[in-house]
Amino acid sequence: MPELHRLDKGVYGVTNLTMPFPGIGVNAGFITTSNKIINIDSGLTINDGTYLLNTARNKANHQKETQLILTHHHSDHIFGMRVFREAGAKVLAHKSLHRFLSHRQLPFFRTFYATYKPFIIKMMTKRQLCSREKAESILGDVKLSPPDEMFNEDTAIKLNDDNLSLFYTPGHVLSEISVYHPESRTLFAGDTIYQGMPLTTKFGRHKEWRQWIESLEKLERLDIKNIVPGHGKICEKDEIRRNITYLEDILSR
Repeated sequence: MPELHRLDKGVYGVTNLTMPFPGIGVNAGFITTSNKIINIDSGLTINDGTYLLNTARNKANHQKETQLILTHHHSDHIFGMRVFREAGAKVLAHKSLHRFLSHRQLPFFRTFYATYKPFIIKMMTKRQLCSREKAESILGDVKLSPPDEMFNEDTAIKLNDDNLSLFYTPGHVLSEISVYHPESRTLFAGDTIYQGMPLTTKFGRHKEWRQWIESLEKLERLDIKNIVPGHGKICEKDEIRRNITYLEDILSR
């Protein structure tokens, strides 16, 4: 079951959303202001996306302009996108996310936007987690689409009287970003940070792991009170150092 955490005025983390494979669930979050709702990630399923959108609107007291920021391209962070699209939300992500999802594959040269859901269903059935029919039911009517806005480097979004900083933090994957809200000192880290568990390093090798350490060191320089990691519990800044040490240990071996 999803767990909602109020981290500051108008700032919320959501932990324990759906996860298709054994282990702890995926996380997301949102920020509400006087005229806007910023959601960070949309979960794995249509139900996740619906929960995140409705919860954010409920906390904002009424419907407001909504924006969805995607921290990277993995299914457990983007498959709820359709719910936000249909609610009129603009979607923002790093350009590498679009490059990955627009890649065309054999045999019919369809883009990964179209083939990602069948791929995840195949993985769920291959690992004997559930039947194909059950996987379809869990995920729901997923439909992916390109972001409305994309960026390459660190950037900022204006939120009334303060800013939201978007940091490019590759390492886990090339499309990875982290979202920092200076006023509340809250970091929505996506899969740049894992809490209390091994990091998922299978998408890279030495070059990417060194890049990941550089990303973590960049985040470590921020004034942080709370971190919403991609997986695990809400944590504090010292979790960054644990993640760095974990990667350094892998590199040393």
